[in-house]
Formats: sequence, C-alpha cells, structure tokens
Amino acid sequence: MVEPSTVLEIIDYNSFPKPLSVGAVGMVYGKITNGMTTNFFSELIYPFHLDANGYPSIGIKFALDAIRYSATSEVLVAIQYLQGHGWFEREVEFFINGLDPFDEIQANGWKSERGSDEEWGTSERVDMAFYLEDVVSELEEEGKALSKEWYYAKVSQLYFSDIEMPDVAMTIGILLAQLWWRVDLGGVAERGQANSEALQKANSARKERSKVQSEDRNNVISQYWIEAMAEFGAETMRRDSNAAQAIYAIAMRKRPKELLIKATGEVIGVEAIRKRISALRKLNKVG
Repeated sequence: MVEPSTVLEIIDYNSFPKPLSVGAVGMVYGKITNGMTTNFFSELIYPFHLDANGYPSIGIKFALDAIRYSATSEVLVAIQYLQGHGWFEREVEFFINGLDPFDEIQANGWKSERGSDEEWGTSERVDMAFYLEDVVSELEEEGKALSKEWYYAKVSQLYFSDIEMPDVAMTIGILLAQLWWRVDLGGVAERGQANSEALQKANSARKERSKVQSEDRNNVISQYWIEAMAEFGAETMRRDSNAAQAIYAIAMRKRPKELLIKATGEVIGVEAIRKRISALRKLNKVG
C-alpha cells in the first residue's frame, strides 16, 4: 500500500511592523496534511526564511517542528504574535522556563519598575492575566472581536488566569480550533450564514458589556485614588508607581469584584493598576 503524500499549505503570512528583539519579522500560519490527518501550525518567521519576494519559503520539516501539542507552546506563539502587533514592548522577552513543554511561560522585562531582581511569581501572572483581559476588552470595543488578535489575546488571558483548570485548558483548545476554522474557511462560511444580523447584534452586546466592565474598573480605581490621597498625601500619589501601590493596598482590604480576576478570585496586581492610573491621569480623571 502506497503511503499518502504529505502536503504543506501556507494559509497566511503576517509581517510585523517592526522586527522583534529576537529578530523575527513575521508570523506564518499553515496546515500540513497526510492522508486524512490535518494539523495546523503557526510559527515565527526570520529573515532567512524569506524568499526573494519576501514570502516564507519553508518545508515540511519546518511545519512538523512548528506543530505545538501543549497549551503552553500554543500560548507562547500567541503572545509573541501580540507582541509583534504592539501590545507589548519589544524589549519584553517571553520564554518557557525549562525544557519541558508543560513548564510555565514567563516574561523578562514585564515589570521594569520593580527592578531586575524581581522574580516571576503569582502576582506577575495575575497582572499579566488582568492586562490581557483589558486587551480583549479593547479589541472588542474597537469592533475586532473574533479577529486573530482577539483569539490570541483571549487564549493568553485564560492561560495566565489558571491553565491548571481543566475547563480553561479545554476552552483554549476550542478557541484555537475556531481561529483556524476562521482562517481556513471562515470567509466563505460567514458569507453563507443567514443569521449575520443576529451575529452583529451579539457582537454589539459583547462590546457594550466590555465597555461597561472597563468603566466600572476605572470608577473603582478613581474612588480608591481619593481615599489613598487622604491617607497617604499628594506627594506619594504624584508618581504612578506609588499611587498604584497605595490603591492596591486598599483593594486588598476591600476586595471589590471589579478588581478581581474572575478565574482565580485574586486582586489584580500593582502593574495592572498602574497602567489604568496612567490612562486615567491622561484623561484628567485622577491627580
């Protein structure tokens, strides 16, 4: 019996506006088929992978090496894609801590104001989850729900919330499957859907909920700003990092639902609060 041939197909290639610090210039999406078996893959592309026309020139071995079977490696690809599209500073380095593919993803440079000796831990993971939740909300508010960026932001947010939860891991797998379906067949399938009006209404409702949740968080932080100002004084609250520490202390005492991570019940971290304070200050809503 003759073995079926293996077929490699590049579905899409996205070049980054600027190369990453590691030298990657884009992200390739593809699928590799052998008989009845199909696997999708995504991987960073470096200059030496490009042909004379600037398009990826990759082979079957590249595709096989790129296929990821663990949620950790899938999320590493996702978060590197988000970094390539400006959601993280180029200097932040994401990596898997160890040789085991099930080891945790960590980030060097995620909290530079804490100092270089600060180790990755629970508070950093919570901060990352809350920041990615904000990214998801922003994408929804911009009408980009169910885009590649949205899918990658959502699976990354779930991963950093609590990947050990079985339902979280299952949800990540479902979202990734939906993403590949949309990349491969979504354009054709969506044009044939008769319920596009219902889908549009659902997306509008999702965006409105995200907007309300974001405003609720900002309102709580603004309220705690006033309390912290009275308790710690104007000089302490002048710097965003100090103000974030003060508001975090109040949040730890009161534990408002608006500042809790849904998956873990933990209070959001100092870095997530600092990012919102900076945004609120620009809008003249605090300080």
